[in-house]
Amino acid sequence: MSDINVILAKRSGTGTIRLCGCNCIHLNLGPVTINMEPEMFAQAAILMQQAMESLSEIVTGVNIHPASQAKPN
Repeated sequence: MSDINVILAKRSGTGTIRLCGCNCIHLNLGPVTINMEPEMFAQAAILMQQAMESLSEIVTGVNIHPASQAKPN
């Protein structure tokens, strides 16, 4: 087992993201910790980015993907 223990990101009042020696990403959000492999973490990051884009559209009322929402004639 490696002695890696690196904080990748930290936000006061929100949580931390840490890489440990077992090649596991530990996502700590408040009292919840989610442990995942780096590839799953990357996929989860893409998922959250997509959710943020959707949320932004809802909040602003702007559709940033008009082609995907087009109705056929």
